[in-house]
Amino acid sequence: MILIARLCGLIMLMLTSLAMAAPASERRVALVIGNSSYRNAPVLPNTVNDARDMAAALRKVGFEVVDGIDLDKRGMDTALTRFARLAQDADSVMFYFAGHGFQFNGENYLVPVEAKIEDEAGVQYETTRLNDVVTALNFAKGVKIMVLDACRNNPFVNQLAKRQATRGFSVGSGLAPVARAQGMVIAYATQANDVAADGTGRNSPFTAALVREIDQPGLEVATMFRRVQKSVYDATAGRQTPELSLSLLGDFYLNLAETDASVWQRIRSTDEPDVLKDFIQRYPASSLSIDARTRLDLIERRSIAASERDRLVREFAERERALLERLEQAEQGRKQAATDLARQEPAEPARPPAATNDTPQAKPVPIPPRQAARDPAERSRLADELARREKELAALEVEKRRLAEERRNVEQAMAARLGTLAPSSPDRLTQPQAVPASAPRPVERRVDAPAATMQTRAQCSELLLRAQLGELTPAAREQLQQCR
Repeated sequence: MILIARLCGLIMLMLTSLAMAAPASERRVALVIGNSSYRNAPVLPNTVNDARDMAAALRKVGFEVVDGIDLDKRGMDTALTRFARLAQDADSVMFYFAGHGFQFNGENYLVPVEAKIEDEAGVQYETTRLNDVVTALNFAKGVKIMVLDACRNNPFVNQLAKRQATRGFSVGSGLAPVARAQGMVIAYATQANDVAADGTGRNSPFTAALVREIDQPGLEVATMFRRVQKSVYDATAGRQTPELSLSLLGDFYLNLAETDASVWQRIRSTDEPDVLKDFIQRYPASSLSIDARTRLDLIERRSIAASERDRLVREFAERERALLERLEQAEQGRKQAATDLARQEPAEPARPPAATNDTPQAKPVPIPPRQAARDPAERSRLADELARREKELAALEVEKRRLAEERRNVEQAMAARLGTLAPSSPDRLTQPQAVPASAPRPVERRVDAPAATMQTRAQCSELLLRAQLGELTPAAREQLQQCR
């Protein structure tokens, strides 16, 4: 029971830790409306594209989007009601409208597609008041953004202006500044009381710039809209300048995705080619993609060099194995020749036992003349065989040292290509071994200090490349100084 209680307590602690570690996701809601097919006014060719592209951009950065295309008065009221309910206690909300809009008696109105506005009654009952949108936005507890690409020239203003002389109201082109804008960001396609261009491409100049900037991660909302202002001003040759009303106490970011700089800071030391290729694909226009391509080239060259090194290691291992087998055979042959020669050495004649009074003196046994003549010739042959075996063994020892030196040179060259000048670990081939006295000693070659520290062109290129990537160690910095 105690064990079960402890296990339950551990599980509860883990669940609590996970709950505390997992932050609540930010809830974002947007209402996007694009009215184009007006029945009593000229059709606006770009507003449907503007609304669809804006909705897609906002969904990409985490907004739950309520969208509507060519909405009448009832459709706009329904969409606004749904948006208001979703906006309650949301962390951030945004309203975007592309279509006809105008100001009447200092108040702004958005026009549904079926509206027929001929007088003050039409204004009051056939349009959507922008103040109603502000009320819906205020249901949210967080940041509130309103974007109005509705300052287009429309015939309703002219119709209302005809009645202005007989009625005590004012009507004007464009939109008026929005009241009760505290804690809000309001962006107009153009300045107050001015008319915005609809554009000749897929989108209006204002929406095209806004969609493009929303796609850029890490831009604070004020900076983002200032960039939109600059883009629209340049695209229209100064004829249109968006206006921004900002009343926020803190920073807000529409696109919370990592920037190219933050991603590169995290992956700049990676050795995974796929990670670098993904960065280049995600940020093709980033200046840091040059660094990513440089590092990718370095990794690929190191991979090729490593494959070449592995091939050479296998090749040298095979050559070493064959040489060691020849050394063992030569050593066995030398030992056999030495043994055979030792057996042919003449033995001292046995002394006869001393004569006593009891035993007679033994006579020496004579050596056959043919055996006595053959033994020197056999000894001479075996001595020549031993000398030949020792000479063969000495030659193999020289070949072994030459192979070891060749391997060291190749390993140093490969280490320079790989950017690591560390010496290779010793192995059995490079270990000092006993050499017969008859074998010639290798001549030691002295290397002058300046030549030993001289860096090759390939090594200098490698060091410069690593310096660009910020990977130089103190030792590598000293080596780079020698390249100058």
